[in-house]
Order: sequence, then structure tokens, then C-alpha cells
Amino acid sequence: MAILNGIIKKMTGSVGQLTFKTVNGQTVVSEKVTNVRNSRSQRQQRQRMKWVNIIHMYSGISPLLKNAFEKKSSTQSDYNMFVKVNNSSAPVYLTKTEADGGGCIAAPYQITQGSLPSIVTAGEGSDSVTDIVLGGLVITADTTVAQFSQAVVDNNADYDYGDQISFYDIMQRINSETHIPYCQFGASYVILDKESGVKLWDLANKVGFASVDGVLGHGDDEGDGVFAWVHSRNVNGKTKVSTQILIDNNSIAPDYMGEVAYRKACNSYGGSNSAFLQPENDMLGAPAGDTDNGEETTVKRMLTLKASPEEGGMVTGAGEYDDGTTASIEAVANGGYTFQKWSDNDTNAKRTVVMNSDIELTALFQADAGEMPDTE
Repeated sequence: MAILNGIIKKMTGSVGQLTFKTVNGQTVVSEKVTNVRNSRSQRQQRQRMKWVNIIHMYSGISPLLKNAFEKKSSTQSDYNMFVKVNNSSAPVYLTKTEADGGGCIAAPYQITQGSLPSIVTAGEGSDSVTDIVLGGLVITADTTVAQFSQAVVDNNADYDYGDQISFYDIMQRINSETHIPYCQFGASYVILDKESGVKLWDLANKVGFASVDGVLGHGDDEGDGVFAWVHSRNVNGKTKVSTQILIDNNSIAPDYMGEVAYRKACNSYGGSNSAFLQPENDMLGAPAGDTDNGEETTVKRMLTLKASPEEGGMVTGAGEYDDGTTASIEAVANGGYTFQKWSDNDTNAKRTVVMNSDIELTALFQADAGEMPDTE
């Protein structure tokens, strides 16, 4: 079965502000640490708060997408474009516990951008249908890829044999023990082939490949989530795609949007004042541990972690901690690299540090002899 260039992708290495690593078949993503000491405005704070869910959505869907943004420049990655086009979307706010636990809300983000005509949809949620006309075809368990392909090509001028129709299905789930929301990512596709005798539903998700009143539409309601159809085509070795936005069918998403959700998320980090991003011991104009009104306040310490070189690996554990507490940190090497030591000469990749002051540490990685590091 042919796979069109631009449908399945595995990511490792560094892209923009993210580091990707494939572990047991899953793509793990971490954000590179940057110094945000002067980033204290409400606008900057809101930006950083809404990036968390965008990044988690991208890390989940990126293995299922390749060349999704046809019009990006040579200096931009799909990650850059995904964040850029979704930065102005209705923001989703996760609490610190949810963010640290890999939480993710299925939101109606844009997943592709290209020159093919967009697949237009009508209806709401699970009742959505496309503008892909099927003529007299009623899709059943016996419908073949050839029958489906002929119906699409014969009734839609924008489609031809060899084109691909993909269906992305992102289901909202809640962890029964932690109650943290997470997403289950899935995608299936059909290449329009007039000779294939393969059963359509053996190849593709029947939820996204159902006939509804003579057009291609959404089948049975699976529950909360988002989904989209994408049209793609290989032209002279390059992928052309339709511009598509995920269709909203997630009833819990509104609970994570708006001012109430934003305040809840801010409070989970300790409040929405300047202390949220980078606290100072004397930010209240009083000695550490005291305030103007005599009430005791908790002194915060900042742990900053970096990787050198950046493509050598990822570091975890950075963040804000209460004074005197113990923080667990870890350095994980990317393929082609080996962890050497921390900048304070500690050679334990996984260790703890006591936060009696602001701390900055760099994990030092070395390229393996005779191997080329994976920086794709």
C-alpha cells in the first residue's frame, strides 16, 4: 500500500524551542529553558500560559503529519507554523499539575495550510459533513477502495486518482486516577485507487469515512474530541495539502478557556502577579520572607537547566521551587550523544539539588565517536 509523502512522521532532535525524542514508539517533547527574568507583563504571561496546550497538541499529532504546512519558508519548521497559526486561537489554560502531568485538551487548532481547496464542512460536532459528493454511493462494510475512489473522482472536480484523503481523530480522555485530561491521537487515510479491491473500512476509520445524505461525513459519535479531513496530493515529489482546522466536538474544552480558567491556572503557579514568571526575593520591597503588612511569604528559588550542545539531549526538572526544597533533575542524551557531566562536575545524569538559592546548571553532552547525531 503506497504512502503519500506527507502523512506519517517521526521526530527526534531539536526544532525551534522544542526537543523531541522517540521513546518506546512515543514522541516525547520538552521545551528548552530560556531566561525570562524580564518577561513579566500580563500579555507575556498569557502567551506563555496558552503555549502549553498548543505544544502538547503538536507533540501528539506531529508523528501523524509531515509537510503539513506547504507554504512555510525554508527557515520555518512545521512546529514553528503550528504555533504561529494557532497562537491567536481561543486559548486553553492548564494548571501546573495538568501541565506537568502531560495534560492536553483537544482544541480546534489548524493542522494544515496549503494550496489545495479546503474541504468545506457543514453541521456541528459529530453531525459534521464534508462537501465531498459521493453521488449514489452508500458506504457499507462491503464498499471497496475502488468504489469509493470512483465516486469521489466522478463527482468532485478537485480530486483525481492518486490523491489522498486523510481523517484525523483526536479523542479527549480523562485519567481515572489523576483526573488529568489527555488526548488520544489517531489518523487514517485512503489513496484514491480505481483498481483496489481492499474494503474501505479495513483501511480507514469508518467514523470519518461514512456516507451521509450523499456526501462524505462523520459517522457515529465517539464522544468528546476534535477531528478533520485533509486532502493531499503529490506533485513532482512535493506534498500539496488543503488548509484545515480541527472540528470541535469537545464538551469539556470550555472549562479550560476564558478568564476563570486563566485565573485558576495562574493560581496553580502561585498567582498572577510578577512572581509567576521569575520571582525576586525582594520584589515586595521588604526582606526575604516578609511583607509590608507583617505576613510571612514563601521565598521562591528558580532552577534553570540547559543542554550543551542543544541538540545533544534534553533536561527536565527546571522551574520554580520553595526555598530549601529538593528538586529532581535529569539529563537524557539524544541518539548519537552521551551524557558527560553537569556544569558543577556532577556526573550523575539523574540527581537532586537543594534549592537554597537560584541555580543554573548545564548538562554537557558529547557526540559519540563515529556516529552522526540525529538532528532531523
